[in-house]
Amino acid sequence: MRDHISVSQINLYLMCPLKYRYQYIDELPRPFKAAELALGSAIHSVIEWWHKEQQQGFIHEWQDVAAIFAADMNAQAVDEIRFKNGGDLESIIDKGKELLAVYVKEYKGGAPKAVEQSFRVPLVDLETGERLELPMDGYFDLLEEGDVVVELKTAAKVYDLTTLTQHLQLTAYAYAFSWLRKREPSLRMDILTKTKKPQLHSFVVFRDQNDKVRFFHLAKRVIEGIKARQFYPNAGWQCPNCEYFENCQKWRG
Repeated sequence: MRDHISVSQINLYLMCPLKYRYQYIDELPRPFKAAELALGSAIHSVIEWWHKEQQQGFIHEWQDVAAIFAADMNAQAVDEIRFKNGGDLESIIDKGKELLAVYVKEYKGGAPKAVEQSFRVPLVDLETGERLELPMDGYFDLLEEGDVVVELKTAAKVYDLTTLTQHLQLTAYAYAFSWLRKREPSLRMDILTKTKKPQLHSFVVFRDQNDKVRFFHLAKRVIEGIKARQFYPNAGWQCPNCEYFENCQKWRG
């Protein structure tokens, strides 16, 4: 058992407990990386760099942003990247440049105050005071002036209302920020859609105490499942791009 829990761990366990085991407990090597994950990772890295440079007062030309992104993707290609539908590294790099061009042009957020800021907070039921044995670790993608907490996602399409209202990362941000700062943040989800014509969509979202209490109990049940070694496959849409698919097929409980 690790010494902390994170939203990434919670989401992965909820998606597939067996993949959680392979990744966080057995720490199996990944034979490949899905192209979508490589693209998302590189997009996040270069946008993080861009905001940090803004903090320091540096304004970069678009060519600089594109060059750093391409270098990141080529570095990731040292390991195997698995493409689908006839894709290749060049097409992924071209799509990433399109997405970043839209982001740099259309970003209308406030001045960045912190980028990829780490946090560790206790997990406490705000109604009863019950405290879990593990703290929650995480990172705020972006903190803007005015207590605005921003989560950036790349996605095939815009999230629907249910996805936005149930998104655990935003709930965790709301909980962590209010615990640390003793005040409520404003929450925004920025979504770069990987459509034929990429777009940047921004949504202001809200979380209240009920959302935070529900998150606490979800984290509690996940931790209990991990401690009880309840690891089983959960077949679904995620399987075709899973790095551990072959291991999973050999699973017998």
